[in-house]
Amino acid sequence: MGSKARIRASRRWVCAAAVLVSTLAGCGGGDTLDAADTGAGESPGASESLSPGKNATDQPEPDKLPPARTPVLHVDGKYTYTVRILDAKTMVDVPGTPPPAGTMALALLLRVEAEPRDRSIHAPYAALSIDYPSRKDDLNSEIGTVLDYGMPYLTEDQMLYGGEGAKGIDSVFGTLQPNTVYYHWAWQIVSEKANLEGATLCEAEVWGAGCIPIGDINTAES
Repeated sequence: MGSKARIRASRRWVCAAAVLVSTLAGCGGGDTLDAADTGAGESPGASESLSPGKNATDQPEPDKLPPARTPVLHVDGKYTYTVRILDAKTMVDVPGTPPPAGTMALALLLRVEAEPRDRSIHAPYAALSIDYPSRKDDLNSEIGTVLDYGMPYLTEDQMLYGGEGAKGIDSVFGTLQPNTVYYHWAWQIVSEKANLEGATLCEAEVWGAGCIPIGDINTAES
């Protein structure tokens, strides 16, 4: 995929990530109305009374990322870091080349942090793999064996509020800064008929590799 196409795709999916997070978080995080819109200065009788259970000091719930799942995957290699899963879903549309006919992408929202935290690390690339019961039987030239490079790495504020201006850190050539938690979407191409029950995220092609359960997976139809 060309660099221009990749940049466009990344920007589009940064927005999509923000929309997804907003959807998961509900309707919190709205802008505050100005005095004219809230009826400031009107007599008490003209203002709308508070609904039962409401408090005049109540504030909208802020947008939030999904809680990180447990356990934590500790990745050991040239660079060491931890990975936690926040969300998992199957998708039929991803940046760049769409999944071929008969396949789909199993996408994970990951939380990545250097270990120890005070060190910079090269952005993890092709170091993780999704394993699932039917993978060996499903394997062909279209089925992935490691996570694709996915979206740029973003901080929590960039994920929630960055929009198109949040370029993030390149998932292949970038460097993740110390004492900073990053989030990004990555995916692996699987068969549409794949048995994903009990799927796990593992260190790729490592003897005795550590794995963690992925947990609930939202389907493309849901």
